[in-house]
Amino acid sequence: MFFSKEILQNEASVLYEDKEVLEVLNDYYNDSFKWEDKINTDREHVFKIITNYCMKFYKNSLISALEEDFYNKFILLFMPSYSLSLTEQEIKLTLTELSRFLEYINSYHGINLHKSYKKNYTTNLDEITRVYYILRKIQKYTEAPVLSFNPMIIDMNCYKKRKKHVEVSKREMYEQGYFEIIDKIGGIIILKKRKLKSGNTYIKIKVESSLASDMRCGDVINMRIKKRFFYTTWDIIDVKDYYSSKISKCIE
Repeated sequence: MFFSKEILQNEASVLYEDKEVLEVLNDYYNDSFKWEDKINTDREHVFKIITNYCMKFYKNSLISALEEDFYNKFILLFMPSYSLSLTEQEIKLTLTELSRFLEYINSYHGINLHKSYKKNYTTNLDEITRVYYILRKIQKYTEAPVLSFNPMIIDMNCYKKRKKHVEVSKREMYEQGYFEIIDKIGGIIILKKRKLKSGNTYIKIKVESSLASDMRCGDVINMRIKKRFFYTTWDIIDVKDYYSSKISKCIE
């Protein structure tokens, strides 16, 4: 006997209550954290990250509307913004907490997103770890004095330059936006600016060969850059985000 998709959905709605994602997240928090003897600050911290993710992408969305890429989007599109503020251990704790939440969704709402999590966990963890170290290494090529927030690492040379309030030279060109890596030649990274209505803008930045080897064609960097006249390469002023090539098509 065969049943239509509509009938199966109606049957499922009898067994499982369809709620908004943020409401389910709140249920998960109340059910999971109440059993702990004392406040676990690490769990609280990573739970807030998951909450921010749901607020950004799934506010007012029903749990039944979640797609299989819920995990992939979280780790590859959302997590890079936290790379400078988290330790590698905290990233792993965040993924562990997400796994618990996905198991909760499956148990109480009949939506198996954990299957995709288990399938892609290793490869995506490798990707976010790669991005994690690239962002830390690439910070030393920027004018930002803070190389890392956790642990706090400050480049004193950049800090002193900021303190002096050096007048910006008029003989400099500035750009900002999303740049996609299209080629590498040793330590020279060639990028194309994305989201242009017409034509193409290509730039070159120079980094250490060891860093260049970790950067891959298709990766996207959201950054501000400048180029002094008579120079062929651009200097990075600030890096906002770095995205794996695996998710680059989803970046708006």
